Amino acid sequence: MPKNLIFTKIIATLFLTAALTLTVHYTYADDPCKSITDLDKKAECYEKEIEEREEEYQSTSKKLADVRSKKNGISSKITELSGQLNVTQAELNEVDGDIKELQAVLEEINKNLSDRKDRLSEKIALRNHVIRNYSKRTMMNELELFFGAGMGDTKLSGFQLSYMSHMFNKSVSDEAITLIKALNSEISNFEKDKAEAEKLKNELEDEKNNLVALKAELDNRKANAQGEFNELGEKEDNYAGDLADLEKEINELSEKQQAILQAKSGEFSASLSEGVETDDSRTSPSYNPGFSPAFAAFSYGAYTHRNGMSQYGARGRAEDGQEYEEILKFYYKTEVEEKDDLDDKEICVNDGGNKKDIKMGEYLKGLGEMPPSWHEEALKAQAVAARTYAYRYTKNGNCICTTTNCQYWHKDLMSRSDRQRWYDAIKNTAGIILKGDVSAQYSSTTGGWINNVGWDKDGSWPNDAYEKKGGSPWFFKAWFTQTYKKDSSTCSLKSPWLTGKEMADILNAYVLLKAGKNTERVVPETINKCSISGVSGKPYSKDELRDKAESIDKGFSNVTGVETPKYSDGRTTSITFQTDQGSYTVDGQLFMKAFNVRAPGYIAIKYSPDTKALYSILKK
Repeated sequence: MPKNLIFTKIIATLFLTAALTLTVHYTYADDPCKSITDLDKKAECYEKEIEEREEEYQSTSKKLADVRSKKNGISSKITELSGQLNVTQAELNEVDGDIKELQAVLEEINKNLSDRKDRLSEKIALRNHVIRNYSKRTMMNELELFFGAGMGDTKLSGFQLSYMSHMFNKSVSDEAITLIKALNSEISNFEKDKAEAEKLKNELEDEKNNLVALKAELDNRKANAQGEFNELGEKEDNYAGDLADLEKEINELSEKQQAILQAKSGEFSASLSEGVETDDSRTSPSYNPGFSPAFAAFSYGAYTHRNGMSQYGARGRAEDGQEYEEILKFYYKTEVEEKDDLDDKEICVNDGGNKKDIKMGEYLKGLGEMPPSWHEEALKAQAVAARTYAYRYTKNGNCICTTTNCQYWHKDLMSRSDRQRWYDAIKNTAGIILKGDVSAQYSSTTGGWINNVGWDKDGSWPNDAYEKKGGSPWFFKAWFTQTYKKDSSTCSLKSPWLTGKEMADILNAYVLLKAGKNTERVVPETINKCSISGVSGKPYSKDELRDKAESIDKGFSNVTGVETPKYSDGRTTSITFQTDQGSYTVDGQLFMKAFNVRAPGYIAIKYSPDTKALYSILKK
């Protein structure tokens, strides 16, 4: 037989073997390629079908990944809703709809997987058949003997025959291995997808059960909340009644205490009037009371409405280099303007019932509101503020008084040589007033806080307060005299300092005032010895007051320490004491009231009744 014919036969045999192998691959299934006789076209058909199966696998895997992602979102949503009480039915319906939608997608995936399983069963059989045949194959098999027997006269050597046999076996082996790998991969992918689908199906069932449980729990919580709401409503009505009774009780029993509070607060606004004594070493933080521990309440500012200009603040600003226009703009938030011939126009002055018309310029000379020795710019600011106040007060025909209730004035002050610097300030600001409708109120010392303005400081308060720079003796002072004059009555007290037992007594008063119970006898123990605004009564003893406080909350016997108070917007907000009962924190404003209605003698925290108290408690 010719040599070319031999190779042609071998090649044909290889194609025939491969074709037979592929035909076995799909003989057990609905195979659209099996009827194709042309080997090349059949190979193309199978290649296309393999690509379609790969795309189908990718599509199914992507769908499963999407289901997994959405299922995790549903789980997170249910967890989020579990922490809420106010969950709407619409939100629950939305989650339920998401679960049903995913279940439908999962059903479709499972159907596709079922179809794949049917097709895959034949492929598994095919894989197993190929593996068995492949494992039995040897290098010198039946086909090789067939060729040897049929070609005995070909004059081929044994080597040539062995080589041709090797090439044939290698071709068949490579095809078989490739086929086995492809089938193994598809089987593995199917098993993974099927397992994932089953897992997702079970997890979705769990999430659906969780949603049902959540709805039941929320219904129960809502019912409980409604019950609590109804119960609280009843309590609110009861508390409202109790509060009304308490307010009535407080109004009835606090007349004496209100009188004491008003008397101790600083019931008028003081400016730096002629003859006002301001300095008293007994009220300084450096004073030694002669016992320890000792406690005292120090007020920031006193006898002030905290409106408009601080006189000591103006002095501090002037000494800091500010001109009078800048000073006034800070305190009144407005510019100045000049009214022609205003200082030559007459205003009505009521001097102790004796009404008389005096030119504005002459009237200003008689004011004793600021020492003439002060800085020129502070004096100019004072002249403009005083002129504006008098102009606003009298422009409708009213007569201005001559006491500190208006502006302190005395005719003897109108022509004194030691007041020339004041007269010059009037002249240098002739006719100038503040723009707008400001009343131009002012006071000596505000404590560093101005209503509608804020902190009066150049840095941090209180160390950099302008009143402190201006040297105000009322900036930080303890008060224990009956009036602002240092020679007024002290009710036999040597200083404003209190013992730890006396401070504990004030804490017990605080407990009663806070509770609004048994307060009718919370007045100074000295009230019958040193009457305040004509008030007398039967005050609790220290032991009685402690027992009353103990029946409500805590009863204190001794105070051993105090922390720096907390402040906000010009007021003391809270203070913490160390006591025999541990640390105890009080509301700053309520404690001020307890302090003033119970502290012995005339010891007081000063404040204006229409403002908040700004103070501190010191320990020595």
